[in-house]
Amino acid sequence: MTKANESPSPTQTSPEPDWEVGARRTTKDGRLLALSPEPATTGERAVDVNAWMRRKTEGWLDLQHGNLLFGAEFALMFLSLFILMMLFATAITVDAYLQDGQITWIPYSVVGGMNMLITVPWGLYMHFLGNKAVKETPPVRLNRQRREVAMPRWAEGKEFKLPFWNDSAAGIAYITYIGTIAAVFMPFTLEGESPEYIQLLVTIFATALVVETFIIGTYLYFALRLKKKHDPKLVYEIYPWEKLVAYIETKQNIGPSLMATHTVLTLAIPKPDDPESALAAASINVGHETAGLAQWECIRQFMESGPEACPDPKEDETLAHYKAKCRQARKEMTLLPWMGKKVGDWFFQRYLAHIITERRIKTLALKSLPEELKTWSEPLPKEQWAKPFEALQSLNQQLTRAYERGLKFTQMGPVSEWQAGREKKQQQKRGKGRFRA
Repeated sequence: MTKANESPSPTQTSPEPDWEVGARRTTKDGRLLALSPEPATTGERAVDVNAWMRRKTEGWLDLQHGNLLFGAEFALMFLSLFILMMLFATAITVDAYLQDGQITWIPYSVVGGMNMLITVPWGLYMHFLGNKAVKETPPVRLNRQRREVAMPRWAEGKEFKLPFWNDSAAGIAYITYIGTIAAVFMPFTLEGESPEYIQLLVTIFATALVVETFIIGTYLYFALRLKKKHDPKLVYEIYPWEKLVAYIETKQNIGPSLMATHTVLTLAIPKPDDPESALAAASINVGHETAGLAQWECIRQFMESGPEACPDPKEDETLAHYKAKCRQARKEMTLLPWMGKKVGDWFFQRYLAHIITERRIKTLALKSLPEELKTWSEPLPKEQWAKPFEALQSLNQQLTRAYERGLKFTQMGPVSEWQAGREKKQQQKRGKGRFRA
């Protein structure tokens, strides 16, 4: 999904006054098929092809894309590497003890240093990077009771640079810090030195590590708080459902030796003073125009017919779904493939990854949403629900009957032309009837 504050190209926003449902336009890179304003039915079955639907209640639907489970598994892979490396150090230590009758701490110091310098930092970095990605891709929320859409965008913040911080300073701080960590373990590798001398070196390096941690931690705490005040702010634009711009765009990207076709479903709110630009927009890659129509029907059916008319959010990233898959795999697989699967599950820590992913979906992704959106999302008494436009309801009824007779939305053309042709045929039929009479 594109960032909400990005303004798409002119072909990716609310277009000219003649834009209407069913119309096609040729763009620089491909072609467009308009789905809204006036979100008319397309006749396709509602299918959440790309798992864009993340949360659904009686009143609102959240659209939020992203493979959160893969990010959690990739970060937790470093935890498995940490455990495997420590087991390897333990095996070496036990083997040395069985041969010499003495315990050596060299394997632990070397492997522990490698873990502290490589495995742990990268695992934590990937974990917090995943949390950051969730916070920076807030959901698009559709409220069927108000018949409005809340589209996120990032209001521009002030440029701010951390004092005394640049790429060189970050590199020096990192090298110094990991060097101090390595120095803490280094005395255990010395041979022939007295225990008192080794303890003295450990104390000195450990003290230096504590001081460095305090200085760097204090600096980052205050610096990041200052930076947060100047960062772009998340705001939501509220827009009428009937006027929301939606389209499917098919692009052809030609490279030196490859031509790729990309099909994207986009929802956009046009700028009031520039209908060719988007105030806020969200997109998802659907792969094919038919898949885009099915994805669009999930959204349209929820708004027009209610939550029962569209599928529930997929549960592929929930812990309950993972447990059910494990039980099913145990029934269907023989022992050896099943054991291979369990090894893979452990290496990527899939059980823990599903727990983290559920937390991100249910808690972290909603934690940073503004209070105005939460108030806007509260359920309304039924008598206060917004009413759909009668013209839109009439159009959808006409289109539903036409689809039953074999009409295809992708071949229909602009709705106004289809309606004009339909009225002309009806007049001709009535004229022939009077002539025969």
